[in-house]
Amino acid sequence: MNTFDLLIPCATGIEAVVKRQLDALSYPDAKAYNGRIRLTNMSWQDVALLNVFLRSGERVFLNVAHFDCPDFDALYDNIKQFDWHQLLQKDSKFTVITKSVHSKLFAHNAIQSVAKKAIADKLYSHYGTTLDESGSEFVIEVALLDDIADINIDTSGAGLHKRGYRTLPYSAPLKETTAAALIDLSYYNADKTFADAFCGSGTLPIECCLKALNIAPGLSRDFLFRHWQCCPDNAYKYAIERAKDVQKVRKLDIVASDIDSQAVELAKFHARQAGVEQYIRFAVGDARNFYCPSSYGVLISNPPYGERLGDIQQVQQIAKDMGKVYKKLDNWNFYFLSPFQGFERCFGRRADKKRKLYNAGIECSYYSFCGAKPPRTATKDLPDSK
Repeated sequence: MNTFDLLIPCATGIEAVVKRQLDALSYPDAKAYNGRIRLTNMSWQDVALLNVFLRSGERVFLNVAHFDCPDFDALYDNIKQFDWHQLLQKDSKFTVITKSVHSKLFAHNAIQSVAKKAIADKLYSHYGTTLDESGSEFVIEVALLDDIADINIDTSGAGLHKRGYRTLPYSAPLKETTAAALIDLSYYNADKTFADAFCGSGTLPIECCLKALNIAPGLSRDFLFRHWQCCPDNAYKYAIERAKDVQKVRKLDIVASDIDSQAVELAKFHARQAGVEQYIRFAVGDARNFYCPSSYGVLISNPPYGERLGDIQQVQQIAKDMGKVYKKLDNWNFYFLSPFQGFERCFGRRADKKRKLYNAGIECSYYSFCGAKPPRTATKDLPDSK
């Protein structure tokens, strides 16, 4: 296979963010497709680049078939038509996973069984031997929607949110891909102060550093495609060389604080794992007392909320307290991810923007409270600042 289509799944609410990231990576023709972003006529080099560089996409799927699928005969016949030997070797290990929405085929075990038989039969007809599945791993997705099937191969392995730096557990963590999207949805740029007053395990400030320094988020992790004989070695090598070439060295002003001293120590450890500890000022402190002398800045936080760590009274009080902090820093832009419907009322003003997002399966709103614009002289070299 020289060219193919790729599908990039992303969390509900951040599709536009992923499309902007793709545009910045010189993929301007991306199209939204059933909750996924589709790219056409891609190469193995593109597979490597997207896995290494994407900040908010969840995975990179290689789409090998798309067909009407009203019954199991159609499923078997269409899957068997594909020349699987172009990708899988006679010792390749492969598993089938399924998704079915509004489809006549909904029994996942049956879908998996038929799909695996079709692939195994095709490979047997080519190699003439029974597969021992002792080699490299392939995860094949059968995605059914309205009796239309997409057959996809996962090139990523572990989800792209697993950058490799967050190795210790923490209650109610924010996914790295979601954190990166929250930053992209803000007015942050590397010349501004960034703060997180509820830093927890440090995901938001670390992702802020990676973005500001242009460090590719997949630079230090492994991917399934790297172990496939069908993928040329120079594809991954090119992506890594390009990632190293575009990194920046610059001064940053990033503040990470939390009332929990253990959380701050955990955030420091994860920042060290990510190689950005020296760029972040860590502090143990109550968010109610947050203050920064910078005239203009961006505060993004994912405070505790009732479904996770606190009760509704705590959530209400946090919103009220942060509204008071905002009044002291009214040139700043404040952003909060919360499922609390009364957040604006307790904060003390209507959000300038509100976007629906999901965090750990919980429907949330991303509230944007924008401060005053900096003077034009302060922003003439900052075209993306507010």
